[in-house]
Amino acid sequence: MPVGVPPKGGPLGRSRSRLSASGLTTFLRCPRQWFLSRKVGLSSPSSIGQITGLVIEDAFCRVLMNRPGPMESLDDLRLWAYGLCKTEAEKAWNEGQEAWSARLWKRQGSDWSTVEVDDYEQKIRNGVDLFLDEVHACFQQNGGPYLETYRSGETPFNVPSPAWGEVPQFPVPEKVQSLKARDWTIEHPFVWQSKNEAIQWNEAWEIARPWFKDPRVHQPQRMFHPEGWAAGELDLVLRWDG
Repeated sequence: MPVGVPPKGGPLGRSRSRLSASGLTTFLRCPRQWFLSRKVGLSSPSSIGQITGLVIEDAFCRVLMNRPGPMESLDDLRLWAYGLCKTEAEKAWNEGQEAWSARLWKRQGSDWSTVEVDDYEQKIRNGVDLFLDEVHACFQQNGGPYLETYRSGETPFNVPSPAWGEVPQFPVPEKVQSLKARDWTIEHPFVWQSKNEAIQWNEAWEIARPWFKDPRVHQPQRMFHPEGWAAGELDLVLRWDG
């Protein structure tokens, strides 16, 4: 498998020969397909499933970026999150329709009229349910090892989890025009509790929120192997429990 090292241009550099998980999977499945797509640069016709995956991922991430106010129970938190899912599903459907209309080469027999907003909403809810399992586990463990770090106004990670009201982390910020001049703050009801108080459900949501690809960041959010021979993107990383 003739591959090259990641481009010296950093995360914004482009190279069809870069070794990645998707490239390796394609090569093992069909070397001819790998050659045509990775070396020649030919693409396959777009499918509705591809569009759906992209817009639903962003919609799900936008839900997780919200910051809840006080909640009495996990059920209250779930109902609040479900309310967000409906709005994001409608937005995702519109984004998907626009993206589908812009594609010039589409898989034969595909018709956007078969896509249902309710299906989008259910998919986003399914993701929320999985995340709430982590929130519940975090609550049961009294916030995990980083509770007091967060309450003190600090973050235990070099790259914080994306959240509305926080500045997005661009891999190459100097390439973003007027980044420092933008106001990313928004009003939200979330407030950390004082030190040594019992954990609250909204705190468990904040702590358990994973790192994921920030939908506000248009730059590729890649990770590189320390030796420079591979690169790829992580969609979601759970790390609240250390």
